[in-house]
Amino acid sequence: MKGNLLVHDAIDGWFLARAPRKDSPHTRAAYTRDLGAIIAVASAHLGRPVDDLRIGDLTLSVLRHAFGTWSEGRAAASIRRAHSTWSGFFEYLVSEEHLDGSPMPGVGKPRSPQRLPKPFAEDDAARIVRTLTDAAVRRRQPWPELDAAVVLTAMVTGVRSAELLAVDIGDVTRTSGNERIKVLGKGDAERSIPVEPVLLDFLDSYLDSRRARFPGTARQRGVTSDGDPWAWWRPHDPLFVDRTGQRMRTGALQYLVELVYRDAGVNAARARGALVHALRHTAATRLVERGGTAVELMDFLGHRSLATSQGYLASTAAGVRAAAARSPVYGLLSAPVPASDDDARD
Repeated sequence: MKGNLLVHDAIDGWFLARAPRKDSPHTRAAYTRDLGAIIAVASAHLGRPVDDLRIGDLTLSVLRHAFGTWSEGRAAASIRRAHSTWSGFFEYLVSEEHLDGSPMPGVGKPRSPQRLPKPFAEDDAARIVRTLTDAAVRRRQPWPELDAAVVLTAMVTGVRSAELLAVDIGDVTRTSGNERIKVLGKGDAERSIPVEPVLLDFLDSYLDSRRARFPGTARQRGVTSDGDPWAWWRPHDPLFVDRTGQRMRTGALQYLVELVYRDAGVNAARARGALVHALRHTAATRLVERGGTAVELMDFLGHRSLATSQGYLASTAAGVRAAAARSPVYGLLSAPVPASDDDARD
């Protein structure tokens, strides 16, 4: 009989059906939390143990009560995520013919905000580059080679913070004409981003300075080098390290990037809360401005959905409209039209 399946058995079946997708441990844990939280509220509401609940017990009225109760004091993003998890769960139950339909369309959720990406303007991007390459400014920094390598890599590749921090020495391909950096994105999706030799020059300089700062790191491993700064490091060594020589962490990365923005005088130009992500927006927007398609952008940024990439196209279109609106012709059109000779004769 439909609806008679125990909820915990249904959840096990859903995760088994999702196994080929290779969800990351983080994603699976988030799904488990979302399901467990609502089930706990529903169980209390029905006055029955969680282990006794069946999918037929999760009616529209029960789910509305559970989501309404659980949503108190929670962020809109958390509610939207939980709603999405439950929608996917019920889609599975319907596809397996355990239920005739999903109640989730009747369960309310917050609207998704329409946020267009906010890239740095070209002048601001140029200020960042000048700050990283100007000798006078570089002399004031504790480790200018690191600053330049980190920020410029993020700026041209558009990678996320976590992706940047996870890059190893062996993830960089330096073959002439095929220079690229391999990153591991959301859901453990791997992608390879083409880069130009000039970026590798900055990475070379950074690795030279890193060897000078931590000379024992490579020597203790018995590594010899013929002058190639990359040869001092093992393939699985981190590409970017902090000032102690350990793999850079999120806090150190954010601090480094914000200091560069402040030195360049562009910190106020970024979206609130966006540090490395402001560079990601900038890389993506410049790609679109130079003719990149939504599909190319999706591959470049590692988006799973084309709709996510479309936001950058909308952002660029808005910029074009704003520029077009500044045409002096519009000023002429809004001015009073002088009377013609014929009008004067009338």
